Amino acid sequence: MAKLSLTSILIFISVVVFTITAYYSVGFFHADEHFQILEFAGVKAGWNTPNDLVWEYHNQIRSTIQPSIAFVFISIFKLFGITDPYTVSFLLREITGLTLILALVFFYRNTKHLIQSRKHPQSNKLFHHLFLGFLLLIWYVPYLGVRFSSETWSAIFLIFAMGSFCTPKKTWKTIVFTGIFFGFSFLFRFQIAFAIAGFGIHHLIFGTDKLKTTLLLFAGFSLPLLIGVLIDHWFYSDWVFTPWEYFWTFFKNDVLNDTASSFGTSSWDYYFNRMFHLPTKLIGSLIFLSLTAVLLFKGRSVFLWMILSFLLVHILIEHKEERFLFPILFFFPLFFVQFFQLLIDAIPKKIALTLIGLCSLGILTTSLVGLPILATTSTGLGRNGITRFIHENYQGKPVNLISMPYSNPYSPWFLNERFYLDPNVSFNPINKFEELDSTRIKKDTVNLFVTTVFFLEKYPKKERIEKFGFRLVKKSVSDYQLKMDRYVREIDDQYVTYLYELKR
Repeated sequence: MAKLSLTSILIFISVVVFTITAYYSVGFFHADEHFQILEFAGVKAGWNTPNDLVWEYHNQIRSTIQPSIAFVFISIFKLFGITDPYTVSFLLREITGLTLILALVFFYRNTKHLIQSRKHPQSNKLFHHLFLGFLLLIWYVPYLGVRFSSETWSAIFLIFAMGSFCTPKKTWKTIVFTGIFFGFSFLFRFQIAFAIAGFGIHHLIFGTDKLKTTLLLFAGFSLPLLIGVLIDHWFYSDWVFTPWEYFWTFFKNDVLNDTASSFGTSSWDYYFNRMFHLPTKLIGSLIFLSLTAVLLFKGRSVFLWMILSFLLVHILIEHKEERFLFPILFFFPLFFVQFFQLLIDAIPKKIALTLIGLCSLGILTTSLVGLPILATTSTGLGRNGITRFIHENYQGKPVNLISMPYSNPYSPWFLNERFYLDPNVSFNPINKFEELDSTRIKKDTVNLFVTTVFFLEKYPKKERIEKFGFRLVKKSVSDYQLKMDRYVREIDDQYVTYLYELKR
């Protein structure tokens, strides 16, 4: 019997972890992941009309490549009798996760030659195993890696692009494919242009055979752009160049009109704060140490130029969100291991190995804590964990869902999540606990009540819930998860949702 290599074992473990995470990670990290992809797809799949969609659809500023991919897969699933929305969304996440694993392994195989110790070449095998393990299994990777979001799909193709470009056997074909992958990365998320710009600047300064390489990259990049225009025409029923519409809308609103972003603004150091705290302070510290080391000793690294270019432009933009960093987070393991390689070449081997061991043990410990939590819970604030609970436990029964403001998990804002909406569920909104009375109860119906921690803590009369006969049956985020949140996530517990069922 052939002996399994550590590489094969790591890949197998990652497939298992990604699959578990894809199953339980129902819902979305940010509203755009749902309303601008799955609900967009609903226009073609039949559960939505244009009037049901957000303003970005009507302004034609979003690339429709991902909603179109969703529509194709949904149509294929339907041929096999798979129409349950939670099964469909699981399969979309699973496909995303497996595609990312493929991209990361491709990237690993084509970039591990960049991690070579001059003084202690016998350590290179250790570094390569750490590199692959970090790429696939640092605690946040499966969680972000199964998101059917523009950030994750843009990252997938950016990873493919850099894996293609960094291959030791570079040919004109690998350069053309680099351009093609860049183009698709851009189509999925236009802001990745800031990273591609850093790549381009690096190439103009340090590249060889600049003109030929530039032309090949441009030729490859142009193909996805053409495909994107055709897809957008089919989707919007109009000829439109969505990248221009997107950036022009931003420029017109935030530059020409000199108005602060209507989505909120943050200070210039927002991303530095997020990078330090969100992945845990240990990994955050390692991020800054490794970036600094690479800047000082490997300043010509194309990855460094891409990351710094991407960060700089995002720092200058007033509206900031942590998810905007997601496309570059998958590259940090490369910096970690390059930092380890610099350590072992610069200081005594025993000290270096001790420091490398402690850092690796810290990452392993963090991941052993973080992976099980993120792999077995619904995404973000867990609202769709509530809707799946209703779907699975009350299917076929009429459900009367009484909800406090901004508490309805099917409609937390101003638009319904029609993709997940069960026809047996009817909405019964109230504005305060005093309105929870007998007139809200329906006979021969499952009566549910939903609210958030915010109302439970801030408003009086909450005791009416249990006195009226409602009993807590589901929390969108578990107590254990909230306790561990200080180490591995940041959840605004004021918006954790509580679901109650009338038991009498």
